[in-house]
Amino acid sequence: MTRTERKGVDRGVSARRDGSETRSKKPKPAKTLATVTLGRHGSKPLQEILGEQRVQGLRINLDSMALVSNIHRASMFIRDHFERTVLEEADLHWSAFVTLWCLWIYGELETRRLAVEAGIAKSTLSSILNMLEGRKLVRRRTNELERRLVIVNLTAQGAELIARLFPKFNAEETRIVARLSPRQMQAATDAIRIILATINDLDGLTLED
Repeated sequence: MTRTERKGVDRGVSARRDGSETRSKKPKPAKTLATVTLGRHGSKPLQEILGEQRVQGLRINLDSMALVSNIHRASMFIRDHFERTVLEEADLHWSAFVTLWCLWIYGELETRRLAVEAGIAKSTLSSILNMLEGRKLVRRRTNELERRLVIVNLTAQGAELIARLFPKFNAEETRIVARLSPRQMQAATDAIRIILATINDLDGLTLED
């Protein structure tokens, strides 16, 4: 490689044979899960259209199918979006962040309760706690009355991280719902709370289980 060619590589440009230089194009960002799957500006996603076509002739409630499937897709896209933005800066994946959040709002929790509140399996929680403990963000201790139970709480460093991170997280939450009016946001929140309560009733759970 000549000196001219080497300079071109160092500066992100390529050298022509005549000595002139052309700046190399930056690679296009990879398409995200949402851009591949969703329609634009609230239009019906392709997956939903294909799903409706597939179930034609079956006795299907399309309204409930559309609502539940869109809640599912929204949750996937939200998780993917946050892991590529706010959480990436803190080197955290979604489940680790939710674990820190639960400990931040509830205080110390026994591992079984923490797994339920974070919505993750106990085996997965164990791996997450190993990572967070290695970063000195949480600490574990054995319950003095019941040695089989393990209590988890945030360290000062963990509390400082989540307190510093959450305003950025909330700013991104605000961007995500920016196209909704206050009335639409409240209606969506109320509807999802009713759905959650219905699931608890169907499963025989209470809010404290």
